[in-house]
Order: sequence, then C-alpha cells, then structure tokens
Amino acid sequence: MSAKAPNVARTVLGGWRDSRVLATAILVAVLGAVLATYWPALSAGATYMDDKFYLGPPPMRDPSWASVKRIFGEMLHPSLVNGYYQPLAQLSVMLDFLDPRAATSLLPFHRTTLVLHLGNVALVVVLLQLLFRNWTVAGLLGLLWGIHPLNADAVLWIAERKTALSACFALGSMVAYVAYAQHAGRTGRRDWKRYGVSLLLYLCALLAKPTALPLLALLLVLDYWPLDRLGRAAWLEKIPFLVVASLAAVVAVISQARAGDVGDVQVMNFLYVPQVMGYCIGLYLFKTVWPVALLSDYTGPKSYGLTHPEWMVYVLGATVAVVAVVLSARRTRTWLAGGLFFVIAISPTLGIVRYTSSIAANRSMYFPMVGMLLPLAWGFGRLWNMNIGALRVPDVRMVLAGLVALLAIGSVRATRSYESHWRDSVVLLRYYLSQAPDDWKLHTRMGNEWIQRNEYPLAISEFREASRLNPHWGENHLNLGRALFTVGEYPEARQSFAMALERTPEDWRAHMLMGMTLSRLSDLEGALTEFRVAAQIAPRQAAAHYNVANTLARLGRLDEAAGAYRKTLQIEPRNVEALRELASIETKHP
Repeated sequence: MSAKAPNVARTVLGGWRDSRVLATAILVAVLGAVLATYWPALSAGATYMDDKFYLGPPPMRDPSWASVKRIFGEMLHPSLVNGYYQPLAQLSVMLDFLDPRAATSLLPFHRTTLVLHLGNVALVVVLLQLLFRNWTVAGLLGLLWGIHPLNADAVLWIAERKTALSACFALGSMVAYVAYAQHAGRTGRRDWKRYGVSLLLYLCALLAKPTALPLLALLLVLDYWPLDRLGRAAWLEKIPFLVVASLAAVVAVISQARAGDVGDVQVMNFLYVPQVMGYCIGLYLFKTVWPVALLSDYTGPKSYGLTHPEWMVYVLGATVAVVAVVLSARRTRTWLAGGLFFVIAISPTLGIVRYTSSIAANRSMYFPMVGMLLPLAWGFGRLWNMNIGALRVPDVRMVLAGLVALLAIGSVRATRSYESHWRDSVVLLRYYLSQAPDDWKLHTRMGNEWIQRNEYPLAISEFREASRLNPHWGENHLNLGRALFTVGEYPEARQSFAMALERTPEDWRAHMLMGMTLSRLSDLEGALTEFRVAAQIAPRQAAAHYNVANTLARLGRLDEAAGAYRKTLQIEPRNVEALRELASIETKHP
C-alpha cells in the first residue's frame, strides 16, 4: 500500500465523522427548538369532540390482550371509535393507560403525541437530506415544518393521535423507499429489505389512519423528481403497494359507513368537485402563508360562486398557484413535483369522499405540507452554495438563515398563542366561537361541555343557538330537549322532541325522550305510544321495553307489564329493576 493510502482513508473517515457530528448537532438543535415550542402541550387540559371515544370506553382504559384483540377485530364494525378502522392509533392510546397518571391526567397522552411529533420532525429532516444532500437546509426547513401553527392540532388534540402516528409511519416508509431507490441507483441491485420495510410501514400508516392511502402515488412523484427513475420498473414496484392500498380503501369506507350514529360516507357530486377543491386548496395555501384565525375545522362558504368574496379569493389564489406551477414545468420539474405531492397527499380530505360536515381542517395539512418543502429544499440547496451578485456564499447563507429565523419566530409566536387556548375545553371553544360565531357545531359542543359541568342554563343557551342556526338537524333539537328535560322544563322539552321527531322520525332516542317527557306530564297513554315505537325501532334496546313495562304497570295493565318486563330480561337478564318489578307483579298476581 502506498504512503498516500492511509492519508486518504483518514480523510474519508474524518469527513464521515464530521458529517455525523453535523447531522447530530442539527437534529439536536431542531428538535430542541420544536420541544421548547410545544412544551406547554404537556399541560394542556382541553378535550375536544371525539376524545371520549379514545379516553372513555373501558377496553381503551384497560390495557390487556383481550382489549388488543377487540381493537384489531373490529375491522368492519368499529364500536370503540365513531369512524374508520384505526387499530394502531387506538392501541397507542390504550398503551398510555399503562401510566397510572392517565386515570386523572392528560399528560401521558400529550407526552406520547409530542414524542411522535419530534420523531416526525427528525424524519422530515432525514428525508430532505437524503433527497438533496444538505443537512443544514434540511434542518432549517424541518424546523419550519415542526413549529408551523397548522400542525398544532395534530400535537394538541388527543383524538388526532392517529394523524401524528400515521404520518410517522408514512414518513418512515418514504425514507426507506428513498434509501432503497438510491441504493439501487448506486449498485444496480435492489435491496428488498429496504423495500420490505417501506411496504410494512405503509401498511402501518394505513392502520393508524387511512388518509395515508395516497402514499403509493407520492412514491411515484418522488420517482419522477428528484429520484428521476420513473420507468417500467418503478411502476411494477408499486404493485404490492397498490394491493395494500386497495384493501385498506375498502375497509376504510365500509368501517366508516357502519361506525357510530354519524358515520355516513357521502360522495360529492362531481360537478362541484372543481369548486370545492379550488376553495380548499386556496384556503390551505392562505393559512400556510398567513396562519391567523385558526380553527380545528372550517365549514366553508355559505354558497359557491362569483358572488361570494371569500370563495373568489381562495379560488383565485389556487388558480394562480396552479398556473404558476404548470408554467414552471417548462424549465424544471421541481415545482410541479412539489405541487403534485401536496395535492395528492391532501386529496383524501378535500371532501370528494366526505366523512364529516367540515370542508377543511388544520390537521389535514400535517403530512401534505411536506410536499411544499421539496421545491424549497431544492431551491435553498442551490442558493446555499452560490454567489448572488455582490453577496458571497457566506453572505447568502446568512441571509437564508436570517429569513428562516424570522419565519421561525413568527411561527413560534402564532403556535404558542394558539396553544394557549388548549389549556381548558371551555377556553378553547370560546376562542373558536370568537372566530366562527355562526358555526352551530361549535355551539353544540359548547353546550355538551356545559352539560358535563352541570351548567344546564348555559347549555340550554348554547343548544338554542345551535337550533336557531341549523333548525334542520334533528340532533340540535334533541340536545335542547334533553337539557330542558333535565331542569324540569317539560312543556318546552316536549316541543323540542317533537321538532326532532319531525326531522328524524326513526330515531328511537327521540321517541324514548318524548315518552319520558309525556310521562312527567302525566300523559301515560301518549308515553306508552312513544315507548312502544322506540321498542319497535330498536328491539334490542332493553331500556325501551323496560319503559313500556313501567308505563303499563302505572296504567294498571299488570299482565301486559309482566310480559314487557320478561322481554326486557330476555335482552338484559341482570336488569335488577326489571327483576324486582316482575317479582312484585308475580307475587300479587301469581
């Protein structure tokens, strides 16, 4: 070996060590800044909307193999969540209950989600570094992604554990796939271990949240640019991903349609798809650049068309962005690839197949925003090593770092401000209502929050407003009626239940509550009619048959009452009240 060989080896090894030190320093600095930004999340006390499905059911609160079996077994008929099949997200929340503090504190849940978010920031940095080979630029952009206010819901909202967890697996899948593709490009050989890891992580992402479905197409976007390997082999490699995606899509649609009371899946009229997509994309772009007046969900304009200023602004913004991206493709594929990544990644939440009444949501940007980073990483990477006019390379780098620092300071302030509202559920809802006072869903949720705090007059006020804003939704009248019934306002409660039944005549709950109200108003015959209708609509609900039996007993029709009690016991054999009342009747009338 020549004398130069050891020197070359030392140089190579020294450079390798230096790059590892740089990478470690950048990751530590970025993660430290993100952790400092989200440290208050650990003490957040707000629970919002469907947290009860994650924190309430006994199987979730009782970590065991039986609970795990039930979580994974409810593939097409989920009962523990009011939505699509998401077993890994449920499992992660259940595991938090292993911490004894979970019984009285939200800290264990926020801690896990924050750790996931930090992991996602690290994966974003690694992904950008693999694609563009610049640790510093990757770190700067990963920092902006990690502290962006639109990503706060995924960190602060317990029910959105699924968003952070799914993104973690999806980003891991992309990192493994890029490593696989680059290895194949260097060596001419396919490393099926990396490929298998990518496919497995894709499956895990879907088991956490099915909105990860577009990852299959996103890998093709990366093949197009910047990997530059979009050919026959790249398409064939996606066949296993396509099989997994197809099965997951079927499970997601069926499980959502069969979940809970409001799990209907609605497909948008395709004539409206361009209008809604334009509005949503414009809204997301605006909120990304100027994240003010943030809400967890956005309901959209009251009407679509040229006469609505909000619709015009967002659609015009989206149109300008699309035209600019298309025109840029004449010179570079960079912006087209980034735009395709963003649109494809966010497509499951654009309302074409809708699971909720909202049209847009901050959390929907959590993963798609990575697409915006791709052209920025490419552009920053080129500028990082260029002289621009009188500015030398060190000066250019200082300008870029200063720009990122200004954006980071603004993002931290906005995120911390939004984060402060999550200290309490009432505080959070009051903030949301200050931004969207005409959102009837927010008034309904505020009413439910007051119910939990036994503040019934305040709950009634909120339910009244929700009913006024949306008189066509039966649940609003049902909520108002229940609150009125609780405080003894039976005549008005009867009116609310009547309005609910006009809109949802097949709702057994409304018939039950109407029957209870009529019973309190001494209209036993009317109550009996309502209880019987409830029992007919929901024959497996023991409470309906029990109320039929009680009413018959009060009317003196004991033989019929005994039969109804027996029906109750067929459904619920350990119903102590039914057993006692039936025994009393049989004692008096053997």
